Amino acid sequence: MADESRNGELGAASGPGARPAAGRAAMSGSGDLEEKLPARARIISPSLLLPAEIIIFELKPSLWYAAFIGLPILALGAAVAILGFAIRELPEGARHWGVVIGMWIMGLRVAIALLQWLGRTYVLTDRRVLKQHGVINVRVECMGLEDIETSFVAQSAFQKVLGIGTIFFRSGPEGPRCETHTWEHVRRPKEVHGHIVLQIDRWKETCSRLGTKGTSD
Repeated sequence: MADESRNGELGAASGPGARPAAGRAAMSGSGDLEEKLPARARIISPSLLLPAEIIIFELKPSLWYAAFIGLPILALGAAVAILGFAIRELPEGARHWGVVIGMWIMGLRVAIALLQWLGRTYVLTDRRVLKQHGVINVRVECMGLEDIETSFVAQSAFQKVLGIGTIFFRSGPEGPRCETHTWEHVRRPKEVHGHIVLQIDRWKETCSRLGTKGTSD
């Protein structure tokens, strides 16, 4: 399974009404992950959690996320700036404004991309995977662990070089609806996925032992 998690990347907390002992039990079997998790404030709002739901970890995507989502507009801004600088036949004023506009396009896109990165959080609890995203219109997507039939890591060539990847979660056809949930541009994706798989198996075993259907009950 995954190697031990390194320090400084995953944040742990417990949900409202959760017991610290239950949180430690939820982390058992994950190596030294619990000991290496830094103590820090919860990122998502406690109101998003179910009663006594426990947060296993919460994390941000890699900063490369901002670069990937902003790449088309950044390329456009760079093209405008380069054309303004390179085309000697244009009047001096037009060339100057071409460079300025191109730089402004790139600067604004970088600022917006960073805000989008700040507004995105991935959370694993003892019962669900969640994705909170958005800056002004904040949205939350979630999937119960008992509904996840398959999960896997996908990496493009660039992502492999950068050490990031996207984790996919797919529900089974017997669920309320077949859907796909994604965590994009996660650092050390195989390691993170390994901890998620452990918790999925643990939660399904608990539901089977108690004879419940999970979060829908």
